[in-house]
Amino acid sequence: FSCASGEYLEMKNQVCSKCAEGTYSLGSGIKFDEWDELPAGFSNVATFMDTAVGSSESKADSCNNSSWTPRGNYIESNRDDCTVSLIYAVHLKKSGSVFFEYQYIDNNIFFEFFIQNDQCKEMESTADKWVKLTDNGEWGSHSVTLKSGSNILYWRTTGILMGSKVVKPVLVKNITIEGVAYASECFACKPGTFSDKPGASGCQVCPRDTYSEKGAKECTKCKEEM
Repeated sequence: FSCASGEYLEMKNQVCSKCAEGTYSLGSGIKFDEWDELPAGFSNVATFMDTAVGSSESKADSCNNSSWTPRGNYIESNRDDCTVSLIYAVHLKKSGSVFFEYQYIDNNIFFEFFIQNDQCKEMESTADKWVKLTDNGEWGSHSVTLKSGSNILYWRTTGILMGSKVVKPVLVKNITIEGVAYASECFACKPGTFSDKPGASGCQVCPRDTYSEKGAKECTKCKEEM
């Protein structure tokens, strides 16, 4: 059972319905491109990796406030010496993929991305879980194929504090997961975009000299300055 792009599954009647104007759906995919808050389904887990005897108790508590933080267009990692995982669990009806864009410019932070599937196995090749550094200001991209069934996705960062040097955090945006059977809801068009017909698989960018709020069916003309 699956719904096409531009549709979502209406849970009550178990039928695929067209997305309303001002919204869209990828059908077999879900996309996270707004980070005003942590989207539903995501969670943060912070731990302290410590080898020294006796100090781990007090240190474990100090990681309670360490987390990935939503910053609007992207989410930002911790920058302390805690290990923080951004976690998302998804069930795929068929094999699929996960894709995301990231900035990772500071090698004083470890950045791993890995998947646990329903056999509790991590990815076959552990070398694949280390994400490559990017150039300053550049966004890199990373994609991994996913098996059907349950997949738990982990974006995990650990800072290495060297004296008073400030660690630059990892930034992640545009997380897209392909292979879900259906979207359970449609996503609102982002500000600056619109969708004027039901059943859209994406939103169009507003024409020049116009603007829109979130979930717009049309764009509004900018007021001319006198």
